[in-house]
Amino acid sequence: MTDEDAVRALIEAQVDAFRRKDAAAAVAMLADGVVAFEMIPPLVLPPESARSEQAMAGWFAGWEGPVGIEIRDLVIHVGGDVGFSHSLNRLHGTRLGGGLTDIWMRSTLGFRRTAEGWRIVHGHTSVPFDPANGFAACLNLRP
Repeated sequence: MTDEDAVRALIEAQVDAFRRKDAAAAVAMLADGVVAFEMIPPLVLPPESARSEQAMAGWFAGWEGPVGIEIRDLVIHVGGDVGFSHSLNRLHGTRLGGGLTDIWMRSTLGFRRTAEGWRIVHGHTSVPFDPANGFAACLNLRP
């Protein structure tokens, strides 16, 4: 298995963990000291919060059914013990109370080879914003 294949397998395993709402598996792929720039406040999610099984399980509990994840246009670059990927990711499903979510996001991940294998050391998820509309998030864009 090439390093690129190993990183791809890590991404696929994390997506699978999200779909199954398996908090332990989802956070196990994150390195100690992971830097997480998520779409929700704060600006930087502290590593202990990003790696919290309890916090992840709480997020999963906010969904009525499965969490739908789709990855499109995934590109992976690996060199030595580091790598990164970028993709467009779709998050969809039904939130508790019946609210539907269906948005496309931009995702960039950074990876480092550790003694345990490849781990995610940096995650950045975002959506574009519209400066002509009060800098509102553009949640209706589709690839």
